[in-house]
Amino acid sequence: MNAEMRETGLRGVVAVLFVMCAWSTGAAEATTLTQDHPQPIAFLQENDVRARELLEAAPGDTLPEATREALMRQINQVFDLPYLSRLTLGDYWDDRTPDERDRFVEVFSSIIQKQNFETFVRYYRDGDIRYHTQEVAGDTARVYASVPLRDEEVAIEYALHTVDGSWRVYDLVVDGVSTAAGNRRRYSRYIERHSYEKLIEQLEQQLQRLHDSNS
Repeated sequence: MNAEMRETGLRGVVAVLFVMCAWSTGAAEATTLTQDHPQPIAFLQENDVRARELLEAAPGDTLPEATREALMRQINQVFDLPYLSRLTLGDYWDDRTPDERDRFVEVFSSIIQKQNFETFVRYYRDGDIRYHTQEVAGDTARVYASVPLRDEEVAIEYALHTVDGSWRVYDLVVDGVSTAAGNRRRYSRYIERHSYEKLIEQLEQQLQRLHDSNS
């Protein structure tokens, strides 16, 4: 894969996803649940705890296949990957046929899911995310958090909306930079310089390499 593709939005997503599933702390009132629907911070915290429990229950450093599958589902269920895929293509989404859209969602989501998992397993013990505040407006929400990394503290903003009655993250804003917007700019530039067909070809090759490395 060329240097341009290595700089795609996948890197921006993967670089910070591990903090979503690391052990987290936040204000006590953040964990308050509504009658039928958890608050956004509670939703993120509950996902953190379940994922951590799966890892802690695994013997040794090698995860059994059943644990890997359960953990991957737990990590990735927090995201609305079809919507993130649509945001990634931006205006080019409307130019695609239904079959092309389905294929892009399948390939793009599979890459993110696999890289989410590997990043999470590698970094989860280093994360110490702190959820600070949340803003809820009907079916959308923003959660503001931070995580210390080496000598700096990274500010993270989660953009969520509800899907089938549950919160899902569709964008991460890291130190003021939107992951979805960054993805969209990079993919747009790549399509303009090459083509959509070339983009999907490169992504399919990347996905195959991920399959091969995990086999």
